[in-house]
Amino acid sequence: MPVQEKDLIMITQSEGMNITAQYLAKKRSLYEYPRKAYGNYNTRGISKIKNGILGELAFLEYIHTFLENKTKDIPQEKRWKLLHEKIRFSYEPKLGVFDGGFEFKLGDLTVDIKTYESQRVNVSQIFNGLNNQGKPLNLFIDQSQHAQADIYIQVFLMENLKICLAGYYKGLPPKADWMPKPAYACPVTGLKPMHELLKYFSLNT
Repeated sequence: MPVQEKDLIMITQSEGMNITAQYLAKKRSLYEYPRKAYGNYNTRGISKIKNGILGELAFLEYIHTFLENKTKDIPQEKRWKLLHEKIRFSYEPKLGVFDGGFEFKLGDLTVDIKTYESQRVNVSQIFNGLNNQGKPLNLFIDQSQHAQADIYIQVFLMENLKICLAGYYKGLPPKADWMPKPAYACPVTGLKPMHELLKYFSLNT
């Protein structure tokens, strides 16, 4: 079933997330690879880094809330062992070194967050394009990104200060030969809904 509006996960961009992302972006800018449009890491460059971190923090919030709710009735002395030894969810931000192509791990699976950070969008634009021409926005993975993750998650920053987890793709999507720069791509409607990702968390002891 293609991703529909009801499948979108909206996370509120809190002040804490904003402060954390801004702080980390300023620190990380010193080590960031000089991609086109980053320039000399001026305000715009730091803003792009910050937006990417906001996407990571939104996913962290989603999974943390899920795990917190699922394990709230488990005694603490058993819960920590379940979380550390069986579920093995981790956020692994890197500063000063390359991140290896992912920011999160779900057990043995690696997860890369792809945040559309050029501008904030609305739900209509996600499904119909920036100019509402009827084509959904896409998950893009640069072909030059040699380190590959197991799962890619598409995130959008919304106009109302919400952060949207649109869906995920397992493995690499098809190559987009129509792109001016080689990339793999999948429209939002071709992604799997976020709630299906939760199946990778087994709470069976």
